[in-house]
Amino acid sequence: MIRPLPLHPDRDLLAGELHARPPLPLATPVAISRLANVNEPGADRGAAVEHLAVLCRRYGVTPPAPGADFVLADFGRFSLRYERHTEFDGWTFFRAGPDASAPDPFVEPAIDAVPTDWLADLPGRTLVACHIAVVRTEGEDEPPPPNCFVPDNLAGANLSAGAATCWTDFRLGTDGFTRLLLQDHGMTPALAGRLAQALWEIETYRMLALLALPAARAVSGELGRASEQLAAIASRLPGLTALEDERHALEELTALATSIEQQAATTADRFSAARAYHVLVGRRLQVLREQRLHGLPTLSEYLERRLDPAMSTVDAARTRIQTLSTRCARAVELLRARVAVAQEAQTQKLLAAMADTGRAQLKLQETVEGLSVAAISYYVLSLLGYALKPLSWPGAVTGDAVLALLVPLVAAFVWVRMRRRRIRPVL
Repeated sequence: MIRPLPLHPDRDLLAGELHARPPLPLATPVAISRLANVNEPGADRGAAVEHLAVLCRRYGVTPPAPGADFVLADFGRFSLRYERHTEFDGWTFFRAGPDASAPDPFVEPAIDAVPTDWLADLPGRTLVACHIAVVRTEGEDEPPPPNCFVPDNLAGANLSAGAATCWTDFRLGTDGFTRLLLQDHGMTPALAGRLAQALWEIETYRMLALLALPAARAVSGELGRASEQLAAIASRLPGLTALEDERHALEELTALATSIEQQAATTADRFSAARAYHVLVGRRLQVLREQRLHGLPTLSEYLERRLDPAMSTVDAARTRIQTLSTRCARAVELLRARVAVAQEAQTQKLLAAMADTGRAQLKLQETVEGLSVAAISYYVLSLLGYALKPLSWPGAVTGDAVLALLVPLVAAFVWVRMRRRRIRPVL
C-alpha cells in the first residue's frame, strides 16, 4: 500500500544516486574500448547525447532522451555505454572478444566495430583511450602473450582471491591506446563487470589526476620568481624612511599579491580536482583486492611509485601558492600600517602648521581691524566736520570742540559695528 507522504523534491534523485553508472555483467571473452573526452570550457554539455542520437538513428536504435547522463545501447556488432561526468564524457564500447588461443588478444579491439567518421566527430578532446581484453584461461598466473606489453614496465596481480589476473604496462601503444589484459579464472559475469569497470575507471581517473601536473610545473617557475621578488622587497622594508619609498614598495607588493592570487584562481579548481581523482584511483585499486605475482609489482605499487610523486608535485605547488599568498598579504598589511603611521605623523605636522598660520592670520586681522577703525572713524569725523563747522554754536562752543567730543563716540561705534560683523557676518 502506497501511503501519501510529504516527499522531498530531491528524494528520487538522491535515492537513485547509489545506482548511477552501475557495473554491467560481462560474459567472457569480451573486448572493451574506453574513451574519456574532456569538455572544452563553455561547451554545450548536450552535444554528446545529440551525437549519440546520430549513431542510434544510423543503426535504427531508439535515441536517448535529451540531456541523459547514462545510456546503454546495443548496435548489434557492438554495444555502447555512455556516462556523463562533471568535466568529461565516458564512452565504453563492448564486443565479443578473442578466445584464449588468439596470439594477440588486442588484435580486434571493440572500437574497430564503431564507424570511424562518427568517432572523428566526438565532442571534446580525448584524454583517455584504453583497450581491455577479458579472456578465459585454464591456469592461474599464465603470462600474457609476447609482444603485448613492454617487459621492463610490466605490472600484474591476482585479483579477487585469484578469480582473475590483470596485466598492463600503462604505456600508449602504436594506436594511442593503453592496454589491460584481464584473464578470467572462473569469474562470474557480475564480478567480471565490476573488475573491468574498476580497471577502466583507474585508467580514467589517473589521467584526469595527472591533468594538473603540467599546470603545477608551469606555475613552479613563476612561484620561484615571485618568492625571490617578495624576499627582495621584504629585505628593503627596514631601511625605508621616506613616505614615498614606502608607497612605492606597497605598490610593488600589491602587484605581486595580485599576480599570486591570479595563479591561485587559475589553478585552484584543477588542483582540487586532481586530489579528488587521486583519491578515486586509490579506492578503485582497493576494489581489485590485489595479490602479488612473483617478481612483478602490483598495479597499486606501480601507480604509487609513479603517480604519487606527480600528485606530490601538484600538492607542493598548491602549498607554495597558499604560503606565498599568506606571506605577501602579511607584508602588505605591515607596510600599510607603516604608511598609515607615517601619513598620520605628516597630517599632524600639517595641522600644526595650519594652526600656526591661523594664529598669524588672526593677529594680522586684529591689526587690520584696528587700522580700519581709525581710518573709518577719521573718514566719518571728516564728514561731520564739514557739517558741523559752518553751524553757529552758542557761547564758547565751537564745531571743533563738538568734533573733539565725538571722536571717542564715533570710534567706539565703528569698533562695535566691525566686531559684530566679524562675529556674525551679514549674508
